[in-house]
Amino acid sequence: MDKQKIRGYCIVSAFTVVLYLALSNMDRLTGALRVAGGLLAPFFVGVAIAFILNNVMVLFEKKVFYRLAEGRNPRSARMVRPLSLVSTYLVTFAAFSVLLWVVVPQLAASVVTLGNNIPAYLESLRVLGNRLQGELTLPAEALEQISAWFSQAADVLLNFLVDFVPRMLGYVVSFGGGIVTFVIGIIVSIHLLMSKEKLLSQVGRLGRAFLPERAAGWLGGAARVSVETFGNYVSGQLLDAMIVGIVSVIGLSIFRFPYAMLIGVVMGVTNIIPFFGPFIGAVPGVFLLLMIDPLRALWYILFVVVVQQVDGNIIAPKVIGGSVGLPPLWVLFAVTIGGGLFGVAGMILGTPVFAIIYILLGRATRAREARRNADG
Repeated sequence: MDKQKIRGYCIVSAFTVVLYLALSNMDRLTGALRVAGGLLAPFFVGVAIAFILNNVMVLFEKKVFYRLAEGRNPRSARMVRPLSLVSTYLVTFAAFSVLLWVVVPQLAASVVTLGNNIPAYLESLRVLGNRLQGELTLPAEALEQISAWFSQAADVLLNFLVDFVPRMLGYVVSFGGGIVTFVIGIIVSIHLLMSKEKLLSQVGRLGRAFLPERAAGWLGGAARVSVETFGNYVSGQLLDAMIVGIVSVIGLSIFRFPYAMLIGVVMGVTNIIPFFGPFIGAVPGVFLLLMIDPLRALWYILFVVVVQQVDGNIIAPKVIGGSVGLPPLWVLFAVTIGGGLFGVAGMILGTPVFAIIYILLGRATRAREARRNADG
């Protein structure tokens, strides 16, 4: 028996033993992973921030400070990365400042006003239902079912409003408790963005030193695809959601829709979810406006359709483009499976994960076909 087969058997045996030990001590393993996750949380936060801000930094390097790199002075060329990095964080800080001092107070005021007006809205909805019951000849069972649906929806909305303030306070407390983690994460992200090429080169050298040549090459290619796909998708999706949210708030305010800030923010946030996000974000607005003015609810549905058409045909292709390289059918598949397995996080991250698998599988298929054609 040759050494290659012996080595393969040893690897399979070792993997089997490790898997058995892990399954036999699942509680201990879960606890150890939880402790390790807590210790490494700042680095995970830093990697996430670096992924989000990398494309913004690259934009500054290629569009704003590129002339410094074209000059003959090596000192000016070395200043491109620091200037781009500082500009990226200044723009990000300015955006969050606007969010905290402009959007959040108006959002809180809208929620408080809505909570105070909910009883009046429900009463007007009940009056509308009674009027429709007198004008329409619907079966009693259908009217009871419609009434039950509205009652359930009202209960969900009321429970959300009752829990909204405690939840927000809990988030603030959690954020305050994790402020050190967040600050360390920012520092980690600065180091990652400042020397990303050097770090990737070091990882590549480690792979080539300790892995077979073929495995190291495949792993390096897979890592490049993963970094590029995740970076482009996350930053593009966040930017697209922010644009949709801003456009929605402005449009709803211009047309004097009630609670324009609240509805527009919900539309922007849910737009992060591919495919289903616009529909999920439209449901609360439709129900809320239906309680206030059913005609306004119909106009709001038309507004959502127009915004999503503009986003799908103009904004998203420019902002996100074909960064994930995934056909629409597989986007739907990835969102459905990811949401079913991991909830909202799976709906958001399922698309880039499946896109990576799709790209790597396509490359492997083409390489295998090329080898077969060459042998044939």
